[in-house]
Amino acid sequence: MKAFHLLLFDGSFIFPECILIFGLILLLMIDSTSDQKDISWFYFISSTSLVMSIMTLLFRWREEPMISFSGNFQTNNFNEIFQFLILLCSTLCIPLSVEYIECTEMAITEFLLLVLTTTLGGLFLCDANHLLTIFVAPECFSLCSYLLSRYTKKDVRSNEATKKYLLIGEASSSILVHGFSWLYSSSGGEIELQEIVNGLINTQMCDTQNLKSLNYSISPRNLA
Repeated sequence: MKAFHLLLFDGSFIFPECILIFGLILLLMIDSTSDQKDISWFYFISSTSLVMSIMTLLFRWREEPMISFSGNFQTNNFNEIFQFLILLCSTLCIPLSVEYIECTEMAITEFLLLVLTTTLGGLFLCDANHLLTIFVAPECFSLCSYLLSRYTKKDVRSNEATKKYLLIGEASSSILVHGFSWLYSSSGGEIELQEIVNGLINTQMCDTQNLKSLNYSISPRNLA
């Protein structure tokens, strides 16, 4: 019971993300159970989820910074600014793409699911306070971005863009992991951002003290 209350308490700090997750589940349920698919309902559900997430961010503005889920996420006003920009761009993306999707006769449900999932990955990245979370969140919206760029399958330019995007993305992920390994080893095995900063400062201070001790021990006065 205590763990359940702790989960609810932590979940309140990622409430905008929970709204998008609920919207994704609702879209999947309607798409899989309904034979006659009303496209207007899909637009309404996705747009409402994004608008509600924006309103949640505005309501909790100027709250004290908090760390939740055992240090995996950190909420503060600086993070919420970028979350607001991501949600605003996704909210504008849906009505601007309606006419194009209707003209090309592409599947609307998959497009909306990919947009919401990409937005969800961006929101988690803004709140990330853990090296694993910082790695998983970009992979979430990167994979969905690959699929969005490949959405027009019959377009040669879309196929070419997806191949280039995939190669650059995989190379970037490998470089990111290599940098994380350097941070992990240099900070003394820390994986949270603030702990990494403290570990790097302590390591630098220890190296400075050791260098001073070494210089003192090999000075001409001590050798004499």
